[in-house]
Amino acid sequence: MAKAAPQIALAGPTPQNLLTDKLGVFLKRDELINGYPSYTKAGDDDAMLWHAGQSWFVGAAADLGQTRGWVSLVDGCLRPEASTVTWRVYDGAAWVVAPELRCLA
Repeated sequence: MAKAAPQIALAGPTPQNLLTDKLGVFLKRDELINGYPSYTKAGDDDAMLWHAGQSWFVGAAADLGQTRGWVSLVDGCLRPEASTVTWRVYDGAAWVVAPELRCLA
């Protein structure tokens, strides 16, 4: 199994520019969440990235470890940057696919 990257970037356009303020560089934390690596957004300690259920989520630190967030990737992969599945953003009512959004290590 490949080791989690020390930092990853979630970047690219989203439909109607939804939640672009939640994208950026995420720094690996020492703490595993639900047995997976977890990350904090550089410059914004309230935005985090974690795995829960069968998905990766970008969401508020208060929701860490839960199956909810602003941005998600429905994939049980060990590292979000290894996924080939399409990311989604939440528009306040429903999940919208963001085919150009990428997670890079």
